[in-house]
Amino acid sequence: MLVDDSERTVDHILANSYQSIGYFRDPHCSEKSLLQVPVRILCLGKVQSGKTSFFLGSIALAFDNGYDIAYILGGTKLRLKKQNLGRVEEAFQNNKDKVKVIDVTRGFKDDLRDLIAKGFKLILVILKNPAKKTNLGQLAKYSEEYQDIPALIVDDEGDEFTPGNPKSKTKTGGKTHDKIGEIITKFTRCTFLTVTATPQANLLVSTFDVVSPDRLVLVQPGDGYTGGTEFFDDSTNPHVVVIGDSDDFQESIPDTFKDALWFFLFSCALKLSQGDSDPFSMLVHPSSFNAIQDIVAARIKQYFEEAIQSAFANPGSMEWDSAVDCLKDAFNDYCTKNNAPTVSFEQILKSVPEVLKGFKIQIINYTAGDYGDETKKGEKPLFPYKVKVGGNMLGRGLTIDRLIVSYIYRDSKEPAVDTMYQRCRWFGYKQSYFDICRVYMTQQIQEKFIAIVSHETHMWATMDAFLNTQINIKKLKRVFQLNNQDLILTRRTVSNTVVLKVIASGNRPDECIDISDEDKRNNRIVFDTFLSKHQSQGKLVDFDNSPDHRQRHLLLDLPYSTLFDDFLSKIKFADESKFDINVFSNLLSLVKNGNREDKILVMVMRPETFEVRSPQDDTMMNISRLLQGRNDKTAFTGDIYPVDISGKEYKNTPFIQIHLIRLSESVPKSEAFPLISFNNPFTASTIQMVTGDNSYDN
Repeated sequence: MLVDDSERTVDHILANSYQSIGYFRDPHCSEKSLLQVPVRILCLGKVQSGKTSFFLGSIALAFDNGYDIAYILGGTKLRLKKQNLGRVEEAFQNNKDKVKVIDVTRGFKDDLRDLIAKGFKLILVILKNPAKKTNLGQLAKYSEEYQDIPALIVDDEGDEFTPGNPKSKTKTGGKTHDKIGEIITKFTRCTFLTVTATPQANLLVSTFDVVSPDRLVLVQPGDGYTGGTEFFDDSTNPHVVVIGDSDDFQESIPDTFKDALWFFLFSCALKLSQGDSDPFSMLVHPSSFNAIQDIVAARIKQYFEEAIQSAFANPGSMEWDSAVDCLKDAFNDYCTKNNAPTVSFEQILKSVPEVLKGFKIQIINYTAGDYGDETKKGEKPLFPYKVKVGGNMLGRGLTIDRLIVSYIYRDSKEPAVDTMYQRCRWFGYKQSYFDICRVYMTQQIQEKFIAIVSHETHMWATMDAFLNTQINIKKLKRVFQLNNQDLILTRRTVSNTVVLKVIASGNRPDECIDISDEDKRNNRIVFDTFLSKHQSQGKLVDFDNSPDHRQRHLLLDLPYSTLFDDFLSKIKFADESKFDINVFSNLLSLVKNGNREDKILVMVMRPETFEVRSPQDDTMMNISRLLQGRNDKTAFTGDIYPVDISGKEYKNTPFIQIHLIRLSESVPKSEAFPLISFNNPFTASTIQMVTGDNSYDN
C-alpha cells in the first residue's frame, strides 16, 4: 500500500510499524474484560525522522489484520492537517479502489457502514480541535454511531493538548483531553496510537489518566538522518553560528541576519552550480506575534531588493562589487568549515541570477494567507528558493522543504523541553546537503538545545533499556537528565518539573539487602561463575601492608557489555531497591548507541577474606556504606587506593565494586553473598535529574 522509491526504506518503515501492530487491540476480540478498554501506545520518534511514514505503515498493517477504519487526528492547525491529508492521499493513491481517504469537514455526511459494505477501508483525517459540531465533535458522534466497529485512532503530534490541562480545564488543552478520553473509551475495540518526538507531557501526566500510555514503541530513524547530536553535540559545532543577544529586528536588520541571508543565497547558488536544482528553504523565527512577523518580513524584503536583487541587476556597479564581496565572505566561511567545493567561486557567481529568479520572501501565519506556490509531487515550483518568516505555524510537525538555514533568536520566558525541540525544523534527512546546513541562534538558546539533546539521549537510552525488561510503560520510572536549570520538561498545566538532588559524596547507608535466601544463593553462584571465568584476566593488588591482607583486592579491566552479560544481568535485586537492573540496562543502551565507552573497572573486594557488614537497624534493610575510598598515605605504606572518586586518575572513570558479605562472624564463608557499589561519575553541578509532580505508580 505504501509508495516509495526505495525498497530498503519501505523495509525500514515496516520494521518500525511491526513493533506497534503487536500491541493493537484484537479487532475480533470478544472477551468482555477487554472490551471498552482502549490499548494506548506511545510511539516515540525523532524530530523530522519519518513518523508519518511509520503510522501510515501501521494503518496499512491494521487494514491487513482486520481493521476497517482508521481515524487520524492530524494536528491542531489546519496547515498541519492539510499536510497530513496530502501525505495520506499520496501514500494510498494506488489503492483508491480499496482505500477511501476522507477529509472530515462539516459537509461530510456519508454512511461509514455503507462504505465498508462496499469493500472500502476508510481513513478519516480530523483536525484536533474540541469543536462540538466539527472535528473532534464529529469524531465523538462516530464513536457512538460506529462504536462496534474496531477503531484505530492515530494522534499525530500526540503531546500537543492531548495530555490536557488537568489544572485548568477551561483551556483548549483541557477540553481536547476530555473529548479524546470520551472518544477512545466509547469504542468497543479501540487502539489509540500516540505519535510524537517529544513525549514529556504524555509520560508526566498521571498514569491513572485516561490518555496515559500502556505500551511503548521506539521508531528508529532511517539512514542519513541528521538530528540533535549532529547540531548540538557541543558549543563548537560548525553548523551552529552564535549570534548576539541584541541581534533582533527592533531597529534594523542585524548584521548576523545579513550574513545568514547571504549564506543562504550562496548555498543555493553552490548547489545549482553542482547540478542540484531542487528547492531550498530558509526559516526565520522572529516572534509568535503576527504583527512582528509582518514587520520583519517587510524589512527582509526591502534589504533583499536593495542590497541583493538590485546589485546583481547592475554588474560592475559599486553595489555589485559590494554584493560580490558578501557572497565571497559566505564562500570563505563555507571553505573554512568544509573542504573547498568542487566548483569555483566564479561558477557559483554565474548561478546567482538563476537563483534570484526563483527567490521569494514568504510570510507563514494566520493573517497572511500566503502559503506560497503549492505544487504536487514531481512538479517544479515557481519559487524554489524561499525565506519563510513565521512563528508557531512554522513549528510543530510541519515539514519545510529542504530547510538549510535557520535564524532563531526568540526564546520563551519559561522554555519547556518539548516546545523548544519541536521548533527544530532543520532536522531531517539532509546527509546529501548537510554541508550547507546552518542554524543561527544566541548562545543562551544553543546551551539549552545542547542540554535538550543530552536529555533526549538519556531518555531514549532509558526507554530502550526499559523495553528489554518490561512491557507496560506505566512501570517506567519518570526520572530524566536535564542539565540546564532554565528549562522545564513540559508545560506546568500538565506537570511541574521537579529537580532531584544528586548526592555526589558523603557516607550513606546502602539500602535493600533484604532479599530472599534463594536470591542470595543465586547471586553467589553467579558471582562464583563470573570470578572463575575472568579471574585470570585481572591482578590481585595489596593496598596496604597489613599481615592479614585486609586491603587485597582483585582488579579487572573489562568491557562494560561483558560485565553486564556475565554478571549484572543474572543477579537478583531487592524488590524495593531504587538500584536495579534498569540502571545498568540504561548504561548498556548508551554503550550500544556509541554514547558511552564500552569499558569499566571492576574491583572484587577482598576475594580471599570476605567481609562482615552488620545491619544498622532491626529492619535488616540497611548496612554500613560499602563504597571504599582512598587510603591515606600517612596511614598506610602501600599503594593509594586507585579508584577514589576524588583521585585524579579515576575521577571520571566509571567503576564497580563487588563485595562478598557476611552479616556476622558466625556466618560461614560459603553463605556469603555479593553486594555491589557503583560509581557513575557525575556531580550535581554538571548534571540535573528531574521528574514531574504527578503520581506514577500503577
